Formats: sequence, structure tokens, C-alpha cells
Amino acid sequence: MTDPRNTGQPQPQPHVCVLTDDRAGNNAQALGVAEALGWPITEIRLSYTRLVRLPNLIRGTTTLGLSTSAAAALDAVAAPDIAIAAGRRATPALRRLKRRFPQMIAVQIMWPGEPSRGLDLIAVPAHDRIARESDRDPRLMVTLGAPNRVTPARLAEAAGSWEPRFAAAGMGAGTAPRIGLLVGGTTKRMPFGPEDARHLARLVADLAARHDARILATNSRRSGAEVTAALSDVFQATRPGAFWLHDVAMGGDNPYFGILGVADLIVVTGDSMSMASEAASTGRPVAILPITGEASKEARLHRALYALGAARPLDADFVARGEIAWRYPPLDDAQAVAAQIRRLVLANPAVSR
Repeated sequence: MTDPRNTGQPQPQPHVCVLTDDRAGNNAQALGVAEALGWPITEIRLSYTRLVRLPNLIRGTTTLGLSTSAAAALDAVAAPDIAIAAGRRATPALRRLKRRFPQMIAVQIMWPGEPSRGLDLIAVPAHDRIARESDRDPRLMVTLGAPNRVTPARLAEAAGSWEPRFAAAGMGAGTAPRIGLLVGGTTKRMPFGPEDARHLARLVADLAARHDARILATNSRRSGAEVTAALSDVFQATRPGAFWLHDVAMGGDNPYFGILGVADLIVVTGDSMSMASEAASTGRPVAILPITGEASKEARLHRALYALGAARPLDADFVARGEIAWRYPPLDDAQAVAAQIRRLVLANPAVSR
């Protein structure tokens, strides 16, 4: 390809293909990096069959495990300059694109396991043990947390959209601080049931009472009806008229970014590394409810966020101290990964620049 910088013509922008699927956390990481690049994006939505559970060593670069429609969409995509995927299940599709378009830069978010041949950049968080191999594998890039879509502009836009709705519910901006509460749920490695939810709600309610704060809360798809009901019951008993709880099961617009955009303090449950990373990307104080073992990946991330000064553990001592305001440099892992991709683009004469 002729380098347009030598012709005096406008430089074409590289084209980015993003592979997404049904896992919102993975999608946020891949799309966050793609959006940080600021180049044109084509999104290919992957859906799977039961065969996606097979090891990637078996799936290889075939369409095994992809639905018929996803396989057709993948094989119909025009040659991208960069393709980005997140999570093990999407890796065979990414490697398939790389086999078709060898000049393409293949970017994998999170360690996919083997085979990883053909991947040009693999971004892994520091809490993943594979990060220790970064000195031996030049493709590995280590981030502190999970890349995501949180940016000052997105937060400002979401805050502007949601502020009137919060105000209509009596939760608008004013002299009283607002505590944002992001609730996950049970995962493969750890349960989060109604009693856990009641413990969380009591801590948040006690902290809110110390500051006469209002509570803006949302659950997630993993929370479930019993957890949601437990949260509501405690808040109704302890902070009547001073809480707002969104239930994603009821549908409607998701207030997640709106809460991130207006909260003075953000509380997250410790089951989700994506939620902790996104909260710590706002620059707002973060409190994490620890619900995992000390050796878990989640706990390692939490310790890193504590060391950064972004977060504190949510417990009785934290509530007693009444902390809701502190400063720290927000995470910006998506921009860090994007910067490395730009370096790969500059080193690759086959990519549009």
C-alpha cells in the first residue's frame, strides 16, 4: 500500500473490526479500546452453539462453536486493518480473521489460553497470573484493570441525560451527596445471595445516614429477584424516600453510566472486575464490598486499586470513618491499549495510515 503521507493526499484512517457477543463485560473492554482509537468501527456480533465449550485447541481457526449466522457474518467481513476481541470464546474468530488477512493487527483482550498463534497484541490485567510472562512474550501488555468505555465525555453525556430523571425521583443534585451503588451477583466462583445483599445494603444505608446522602442503585442481570428484593427491603426500612433502585429485569434505559456520572461515591460489589475497573476510571471515590478469597483474581485487583488510592474496602470500619471524598489518578487502560495499537500500526506498512 502506498503511504499517503508521501502523496500529499488526506490520510485514510485504519478500519477497526470489533467482535462482540452476549457478555457485556467483554464487549465493554473490546469496544472501549476500539473507541479510544477514534477510527471507524465495524461491529460483528458473535453468537454460539453448545460447541463453543470445546477447548480452543480443538476449535482452532474454524467456525466450530459459532452459529450459522455468526459464521456467515464473520466470513463476509471486508479486510480490516485491526480486529479486536475479548474473552476466550471469541478468540478462534479473531484468529480466523488473522488467517484470512495476515496483514491485519489482531488484538486480544484477556488471555485466551492456547493456541494464541497469530495474535499480535494480548492485553492482560496485572491480577491475571499470565501477566508474569510479559517479559518473555513481547505480545503481552499488562494493564492495571479492565479496559472499558468510561470517558469524561461519556460520563458528562450520561449525567446530563439522567439528571432530570433522578431529580424527578427526588434524587437530584443538591447539598446532599449521592452514593452510587452497583450490584453484581453470583458467579461461578462465589455466591451472592439475599443475606449478602442485606449486609451490603445495611453498610450503605449506615454510611448514607452519616452524611444524609441519597442512594442511587442499580442491580445487574446476575443479581436476581431475591437479591434485589433484599436490597429494596433494607433501604425502605432504613432510608425511606432517600433511595432509588433500578431493576434491570424491568427493562427500560440502563442508568449505569448515569450513576457513574453523578455519584459522589461509588460502591461496587467485589464480584465484578469490570465494575471495579469502570468505577475507578471515573476519578470518583470507590468503595468495594470484598466477597472473595484473598487469593482470587478479584482480590488481587482490589488490592491494586487500594494501593493506587482509588478504592477502599467497604466494611464497618470504613463506615465508621465516614469517608466519601478523596482523589486519585483515574484508570485509563483503554487509552493505554489504544496507544500500543497505534505503535503497531506505525510499524506495519500494510495498515492504512
